[in-house]
Amino acid sequence: MVNTLKTMNKSLLAIGAVVVLSILPIFFHSDSYVMNVLMLCLIWGVVAASWDLILGYASVFSFGHLSFFAIGGYTSGLLGVYLGVPPWIGMLIGGIAAAFIGILVGIPCLRLKGMYLAIVTFSIQFVLPTIIVMTGPGMIKSFNSGGTFGLQRIPPPVLFGYTFTKSELVPWYYLTLVLFLVFVYAIYRIIRSPVGLAFIALRDAEPLAKNLGIDEYRYKLLVFGISSFIAGVMGAYYAHYFAMISPATLGLEVFLIVLLMVLFGGLGVFPGAAIGAFVVTLINEALRPLLEWRLVILGAIVIFVMIFMPKGVAGIPELLGQVYRRFLGTKELRKN
Repeated sequence: MVNTLKTMNKSLLAIGAVVVLSILPIFFHSDSYVMNVLMLCLIWGVVAASWDLILGYASVFSFGHLSFFAIGGYTSGLLGVYLGVPPWIGMLIGGIAAAFIGILVGIPCLRLKGMYLAIVTFSIQFVLPTIIVMTGPGMIKSFNSGGTFGLQRIPPPVLFGYTFTKSELVPWYYLTLVLFLVFVYAIYRIIRSPVGLAFIALRDAEPLAKNLGIDEYRYKLLVFGISSFIAGVMGAYYAHYFAMISPATLGLEVFLIVLLMVLFGGLGVFPGAAIGAFVVTLINEALRPLLEWRLVILGAIVIFVMIFMPKGVAGIPELLGQVYRRFLGTKELRKN
């Protein structure tokens, strides 16, 4: 009975969240800045949730997740700009390319563990911008990435004869919301599937999971491919939405912000990473007037979250309980 009530409460909360997200354009449709921020919340929500799938559930310390986001964006963008491939097909190919590269990276990297895996995957994110710049106008004139300035004039998607334009952001918003809901639900189903249970078993009780016949390498390689595909598709969508993509998406600032989204939401807590994406994106936008101090504050928030909120948003009730017991509980004992 208790489990049934919990399931009902979660379902009602999910429905309520979808309703709220669906009606937001009614209030903000005329404010392009707010609409852009809301769409960034949705896009990064999917990217953070896909990163949490590998980092939080499979416990694979991969710090190169944004590389697959960029690979998907550049793949779809190049196909659209130079070959005229329709954006929807380009997005799918971008996701497949990201998954393929992700598996190729995972084959040798997953032989490593812990800090060594984190260092190797993080180094990929630093190498990729150099490769992108090298394939700029100076190297390949007929088919280039745009170098430091990025790939420009990426065509927008067309749906049922309607071409999405930046002058009308409401259609963009609902398209982004649909992608957000589809991918977040897909991640939820993966987590609740036998594959997801294998991830969790390897994370929480690796020796027992191996004794039960769960192939650690195979399942971790699988989650590498799945999470890379999702990040690649959203990277492609990001590129078509902004009509450009540049090496800046692989910068330390973006990495720090997306990592904070995952940590703030709580590792391995669904849908914590998606919620964290909304909160952190709004905090980041609020801090923009502070210029260079913004990164300092975001770095301090990362340290605070890791020390005092290791479970992220899901750990807030427990944190409040500890504060209550330490301070208010002590006062009550003194009164007695």
